[in-house]
Amino acid sequence: MNSTTRKRLGLALLALGLAFVASGLFLKCRTSGFERVSAWMPDIHIAAAEAGVDPYTLAGLVYAESRGKPGAISSIGALGLCQLMPATAAEVAERIKVDGPPYSPQDNLRLGADYLRHMTAYCDGDVDLAILSYRLGPARVRRDVAAAGGQEQWFAEISAVRPSPWGYLEQVKELRDRFAAADAEERAAKAADSK
Repeated sequence: MNSTTRKRLGLALLALGLAFVASGLFLKCRTSGFERVSAWMPDIHIAAAEAGVDPYTLAGLVYAESRGKPGAISSIGALGLCQLMPATAAEVAERIKVDGPPYSPQDNLRLGADYLRHMTAYCDGDVDLAILSYRLGPARVRRDVAAAGGQEQWFAEISAVRPSPWGYLEQVKELRDRFAAADAEERAAKAADSK
């Protein structure tokens, strides 16, 4: 093999190695929203327990709102994992005695969990209505339900069109079930390993 061939082979191997490293970095950057939210599950459990809400519903909400990105900012200015508007976050922070802004990701989870609890109480324990109120605002939900002639009629209206708030509700509930199943699977694996 002559020196030109060796150089070409060396450059080709170097390029292949760099491509391999770059693809690994690319894949690492493309971590799924499910994996990102799963990494927050210990903090989600703490925030949910403190607020008295289901941790898996909170996880589904975090997925739907931010895909587990703590620095997420929506086009209308909602912030963090739970995508709370600054005024809502400040109101909840005052109620539960959280300093800020800025709020840490853990505090954002606490604020989101308490706001979900507050929406659930506002909706007389109806979690579906609470999730929609979290997304759309309680005043809008109350107005839309009244305009439709009742909750059942409003649900029928919004479930018939796409995109609609119904898709958001379905996504939160589907992810709630996935996070619950993943958590149960992880607990079973740990129990099996400890035997």
